[in-house]
Amino acid sequence: MAKARVTVCVPPCDPEAPESLRRAIGRAMAPYDYNREDIPHPDWVGEWDYWFISGGRWTFAVLPGHEDDPRLVRHDEWTEPPEELPRSRCHGGPRGLLDLDIDRAEAAREAADRWDDWRRFADRHSGRESVLRALAEDPELRDRFPHDPYASFGTDLEAYIAEHVAEALPTPATLTLDGRWVEYGGPGYRQWSNAYLQDLPADTMVVRVLYHS
Repeated sequence: MAKARVTVCVPPCDPEAPESLRRAIGRAMAPYDYNREDIPHPDWVGEWDYWFISGGRWTFAVLPGHEDDPRLVRHDEWTEPPEELPRSRCHGGPRGLLDLDIDRAEAAREAADRWDDWRRFADRHSGRESVLRALAEDPELRDRFPHDPYASFGTDLEAYIAEHVAEALPTPATLTLDGRWVEYGGPGYRQWSNAYLQDLPADTMVVRVLYHS
C-alpha cells in the first residue's frame, strides 16, 4: 500500500460553500473506492481507501492577477500544520485560473541548462569510456548527471526538452470530468494529460488529491 496523487476534474462548485467541492470530489472518487459495498469482494479491486485534498510538489501556478479569487483551493488537508502556500500557487481551482504554462516553461529552461552542462562535460573528455570513468570517480558528478547519461540525454535536444516539459504537470493518475480514472502507463499518458487539462472548460474545477492505495 502506498500514497500517490491524482488530478481530479469536477464541474464548477459554489465558492461560498467550501464543502460543495469536497462533496463533488467525493462523488467523482466514489466509483474507485476499495470499500464499495455494491460490488462483492474479492471481485472488486479499487484505486483508494482514503484521500485528502493535497498538492504536494504538484501545486498549480495561479494565473497572474487572480491570486485572490475565492474559488482557488489553498487548504491542504494532509499536512499538519497546513502548508502555507505563496499567493502564486494553489492545490487547484477553476481551469481558467490556473497558469499551466509557467511550470512547463520552467521545466524547459531547466532541461536546456542540464543538456548544455552535459554537452560541455562530455566534450571535455575523449570518448564514452572516459566520460563514464570520470562520473564513476566523482560523487558530485554522479549526483549531477544520471546513471546512464548517454541514454538519458540522447542526441536530440528538442526531444529531451519535450520529455521534461511533458512531465511538469501530470500526476500519476487523472480522474476525468466524465469519470474515467486514467493512470500513467507509458509516454503517451503525459502528453494526453497535458492536452486534456489544457482543453478543459475554463470553469472546470481541477484539484490535486492525495490518495492511499
